[in-house]
Amino acid sequence: MTQQALAEKARLSEQAVGALERGDRRYPQAVTVDRLVGVLGLTGPQREQFERAASRKGTPRRPTRSTPRQLPADVPHFTGRSEQADLVMEVLRDPAAVAVLSVTGMGGVGKTSLAVHVAHLLAADFPDGQLYVDLQGAREPVPPLEALGLLLRSLGVAGSNIPATIGEAAARLRTELAGRRVLLVLDNAVDSGQVAPLLPGTAGSAAIITSRRAVLAVREARQVHLDVLAEPDAIDLLAVSGSLKRVAAEPDAASQVVRRCGRLPLAVRLAGARLASRPAWPVSYLAQRLADAERRLEELDQNETGVQACFALSIDGLTSSEDPVDRAAAAAYPLLAWPAVPDLSVPVAAAVLGLGEREAERLLERLVAACLLETPAPGRYRLHDLLRVYGAGLASPAERTAAVSRVLDLYCAVTWLGLARSSAGSPRLARAPRTTALPEVADAFGWLDGERAHLLAVVQQAEADLEVDRALIAGLALGLFEFYRSRGLWRDWRQVCQAALAEPGDRLARASLLSDLALAEAELAHRGDGDFRAARQHIRDSVALLEEHGDDDITARALNNACYVFRLSGAIEEAIAYGERGLALRRCGITMVNLAELYALTGDRATQHRHLADAVAHLEPLDDAHGMAYALVVQGLALRADHRYPEAIESLQRSAEQWRRIADAPGEANTLADLGETLLVAGQLDAGREVLAEALVLLRRLGDPIREQRVVDLLRRSES
Repeated sequence: MTQQALAEKARLSEQAVGALERGDRRYPQAVTVDRLVGVLGLTGPQREQFERAASRKGTPRRPTRSTPRQLPADVPHFTGRSEQADLVMEVLRDPAAVAVLSVTGMGGVGKTSLAVHVAHLLAADFPDGQLYVDLQGAREPVPPLEALGLLLRSLGVAGSNIPATIGEAAARLRTELAGRRVLLVLDNAVDSGQVAPLLPGTAGSAAIITSRRAVLAVREARQVHLDVLAEPDAIDLLAVSGSLKRVAAEPDAASQVVRRCGRLPLAVRLAGARLASRPAWPVSYLAQRLADAERRLEELDQNETGVQACFALSIDGLTSSEDPVDRAAAAAYPLLAWPAVPDLSVPVAAAVLGLGEREAERLLERLVAACLLETPAPGRYRLHDLLRVYGAGLASPAERTAAVSRVLDLYCAVTWLGLARSSAGSPRLARAPRTTALPEVADAFGWLDGERAHLLAVVQQAEADLEVDRALIAGLALGLFEFYRSRGLWRDWRQVCQAALAEPGDRLARASLLSDLALAEAELAHRGDGDFRAARQHIRDSVALLEEHGDDDITARALNNACYVFRLSGAIEEAIAYGERGLALRRCGITMVNLAELYALTGDRATQHRHLADAVAHLEPLDDAHGMAYALVVQGLALRADHRYPEAIESLQRSAEQWRRIADAPGEANTLADLGETLLVAGQLDAGREVLAEALVLLRRLGDPIREQRVVDLLRRSES
């Protein structure tokens, strides 16, 4: 090193280093000697010789002690974590501060492995020793005074000289560490109260703490939170733990294995160990064994060192806590693990637990603090896949059924709230089920947008649980009509209707669900992903059940749906017949619009315009935004076909406003596409392109490639 480099590392001036080298200064202060010893990495006899040369009496400043080297063995083939390792080393190498860093994360994520690995890499930076204490925070935490005794004895303090109080023992530890470069690894800390007395008090020494607590409020400790491994790193770990050749030969199977291990380092190492001890097993065979969620934890079990034992320590730590919130969080964990959802919002978690949202959030945050939950976004909480499997197995069947039923009840309440707000005149509202949930949701459909995948998962789970009341699923499915229709979520709708129809149930509800399923199936078939024959059969069965029931109003609505289903399938004459039958039973604006479109297809323009005029006149005083939007767009297209462009543009603009009013994005996007095309035909090119660009944004957001391509083609032609 140059004089400048040595001075910077030892936090001395260049003049001081130069004076020592020239011999102008022969006997530096003790702190200068300590800093130079640390930077130069002097230990044992070398350190003793250096200190003797710096002493006026020609003797070392203090008796030479054996240097403690207490680190456990380094992890063989340490994999991944390069970014975190670099950060930890950067923090701990700072000689100008008392460097303290905490590594936190769930059990099995590799906190100790990282801490020990980095400590080995830094051994030369801490020539006065490396101390290691397992504080056993996940088992029976080591009392601070006992831990202080371990550290002081390691530093050469006789047992009889160790103070009897925490404060005095902590002060003695800081004294022993002063002027020395010692690295402390404090593993498995339970909380800041346990670890705070064990920290050095002067620059030079450093401490790295590991804990299953998400945050350790220890002085100004730098926090490093470990997540699971990236998939490539997890595959590398599987390979070095198991068989490099087999993993390389079966990359797809290796990916399946690490995914089913949740990319948790402990689980991946155990999976690799199974491969290593079973050389005849292909990786694909292990992947197959791990595919069964109920069997997965058994495959990754090694008694005290297995995944289940690791998770049990975290739960037991909360269960045995003196804090009642910890104990309540431990009791809540199995129920929170049961719903098979990607993550939990606070309202859903509250429904799972049967608690108020504020109390539920308190327990969720406590589980986050214990690294048993993650919070991927504000207000949402997620379990690791293996933790979910472990926790779900702790709940009784009755508790599981009750939890899923409460979640269904919540979804049902929000669904019908949204239906009432978007379609106040819907006849379905008379059949709304009674729910115990009282959701405080300003935008019901917006809230359901965020819960879409979760809702489907809960319905599937409820369908598989024979103890769940089938009426809950049916009530939810019936209420979802407007939400799914307005967003064009035909696959979701089909799936929920099929789940609700799995049991016989109420005849009237069954007829309505068959009608809904027919609509969803027909829309999907129109897009090449459904079955028109199934759709037509569903609607026939629905009409037959309703005609037996004898309610003309409900039957008329099913006949209107039949009109729409047969029209989509291209059976125009049958569609007209169903529509006219429905109109004879009840005057319905939507039926009139459907018939108008059908008569246009037959070339009967006069009947088309008559039905459209009747539909608008009938719907306008009802304040039926959906019906009016539908009638106006069909009317606008009919007027355009007659080259009555100003009237057509006005009608389409009014339709777009109605779709926007009820937040029906598919309806608005399609109408804007029709409006843009009409403006182009009318010669208003700039206005047409502007409207088409707006439609394109909506269609891309909705993921409707067929209609999106239509708009792209219109824009391209408008530029040519």
